[in-house]
Amino acid sequence: MNSFLDAETKEKLRRLAEEEQRSLSSQVSHLIRLYLRDYETRNGPLGEKETFTSR
Repeated sequence: MNSFLDAETKEKLRRLAEEEQRSLSSQVSHLIRLYLRDYETRNGPLGEKETFTSR
């Protein structure tokens, strides 16, 4: 996570993770799952897209 988060954002996430008794990595995973759930609620399921390997 060090490579893509600025220091302020990382510190905010660290504090939130601490409040929710999660590791930073667990907190990021949790937030991604929440975002995806919200997105799919508003836009419908994100099905698997066809890829070169699935053709």
